[in-house]
Amino acid sequence: MANLDNFLCFGLRAVMKKIDKHLSTKLEPFGISIPQSFILLCLEAENGLTLKEIGNRTLIDSSSMTVLVDKLEKDHLVERQLDPQDRRAIRVFMTPKGEEIARSVAQEGANFNSILYDLVGEGYQKEFVHGIKNIVNGLP
Repeated sequence: MANLDNFLCFGLRAVMKKIDKHLSTKLEPFGISIPQSFILLCLEAENGLTLKEIGNRTLIDSSSMTVLVDKLEKDHLVERQLDPQDRRAIRVFMTPKGEEIARSVAQEGANFNSILYDLVGEGYQKEFVHGIKNIVNGLP
């Protein structure tokens, strides 16, 4: 009988469950979910992206993206606007309230990143990040 701990995918799943739990707790005061935080951080880097552009950058599928942006819009964190150059395209912009939350979320993310890097251990960080990128880019 196989020991689940011998499967890398099991270990990665356990890590992601812990990360999700930790991040969800940190984001709770802001009233947003982890995927919504990714959307805000994406817009903080480049405001006015289309839903498709945000989805590609955050790895969120289009059906989920609509629901997530609807909630962000309902909470007055983002607003949709028609693209004046292409009336078929809808661009998403952060509101001042969304910008404020995005800054706080970015700080929480940076703090958590430091914790994770410390847990990986000095001297292993570059290899760890390289390994993760290899997995992401190597699997279909």
